[in-house]
Amino acid sequence: MRDRYDKEYEEKLYREIEKHREIYESFTPATVRRRSKRRKRRKRTGCLGCGTCVIPFLLCIALLVVFRGRYPITALTDFMYDPILSTADDSLISVIESMDDTSSEPPTEEDVSVPTEAVQEDSVDSPVVMPDTEEERFTGLCYQTMNPEQRLIYEQLYEGISAREQEFYIEAKEAEEVGVVLNGLLADHPEFFWMDGAASIYGLEKRLRKKITLEFNCEPEEIDDLNALIEDEADRYLEGLAPDATEYDKVRHAYEFVIDNVSYDINAAQGQNLQSSMISHKSVCAGYSKELQYLLHKAGIRCAYITGTVARGNAVESHAWNLVEIDGTNTYVDPTWGDPSYVMSTEAARELPDISYNYLCLTTEEMDRTGHVAGENYVLPECTSYEYDYYIRSGRYYEYCDTDSIRMQIRNAVDNNIPDVHMKFATAEDYYEAQSVIFNEGMLSDELQNRMKWDGLSTITYFPLTNDDLYTIEILW
Repeated sequence: MRDRYDKEYEEKLYREIEKHREIYESFTPATVRRRSKRRKRRKRTGCLGCGTCVIPFLLCIALLVVFRGRYPITALTDFMYDPILSTADDSLISVIESMDDTSSEPPTEEDVSVPTEAVQEDSVDSPVVMPDTEEERFTGLCYQTMNPEQRLIYEQLYEGISAREQEFYIEAKEAEEVGVVLNGLLADHPEFFWMDGAASIYGLEKRLRKKITLEFNCEPEEIDDLNALIEDEADRYLEGLAPDATEYDKVRHAYEFVIDNVSYDINAAQGQNLQSSMISHKSVCAGYSKELQYLLHKAGIRCAYITGTVARGNAVESHAWNLVEIDGTNTYVDPTWGDPSYVMSTEAARELPDISYNYLCLTTEEMDRTGHVAGENYVLPECTSYEYDYYIRSGRYYEYCDTDSIRMQIRNAVDNNIPDVHMKFATAEDYYEAQSVIFNEGMLSDELQNRMKWDGLSTITYFPLTNDDLYTIEILW
């Protein structure tokens, strides 16, 4: 068809040329040569010379200009990157960049590992106390220590997770920074209990727009029912508070509430979130600390979730505990170590008190002695006040080894059939001297003789508990 069309056109053209030969003969030789070349080129290529083929080309150029910002042409370059796969030990959330996105947005180029610590390395260098703002959403320790760009990412993630969206878009430059901020957000907000799995981040490194795909640890339709159970447990804690409860009272009651209602179980399901501690009542350190944080938030007390490591014997383990603000004073609380079932075997724990107050309201120096080391990216305040130390507030703290006062405390417990005594000493020297006086020099034995006479017993068994790090002595019988 095309050959036939070209032939007809050519014949017509030659007829026109014959008709106007006289005009052509009047042209200069150069003009005739140019037009002759054009005729030969059209004959060889089949081009009509009408210019219609240029119109679609110009239209494509115009469309590319108009939609350049909406649909970047990156489909080929995206697959030229080499993904880097890595994992982080004991992280709050592992963020995995994926190239398997089937949405209209282009996939990304690399996988990102999230550090265990919840606070970004670029955080401000000045010591941090708890934030002053009253806006609940953004008062967390991690948010407070973030730079402006990280805070913007944090706020966008907060909105998406609050709406329980599994896929949404945010503006962020680097995917790795999104992972760090997401860890910090989950550390600040234990109420997002459905989030402790993986999050995929899609988007080119130099483009602001990123797609977030969250992996929930439960079905979305189950969240309301699970949240109702958690709220019921929180209401039980709040109902146990006296109307005139001080901030210290609220913290101590939350400490006791968590330890009374949670059993340590290394194999607990959902152990990294509130479902384990507040619904199943079996958890690990993450569940203990997140429940304490959640309850104190409900009571209006500022509490941060801290992750790091602890030394137990020759082993270094991942651990979590809390930073709490009481009447403007910062102090540390470790509800997991306050549960005797955690530090002792199950059989031995039967003879222990239900709660150990050794880890309620400690200083930085005491946390250092017990081997607690926060993640290196945390910027934490120096806690130096003993104002809320349990032993001081209960009159069981000794500035030195006062043998008369120690004897009176033991005698008072024996006379009034109190099955335990607790004491704490200011220095290691006084602590070891007190141990010698109580156990080696017969002070405890002499006092227990009276208890045996009154009860008609031939023997009595007692359990001494000593803590060489915190200089505490506890005796149970």
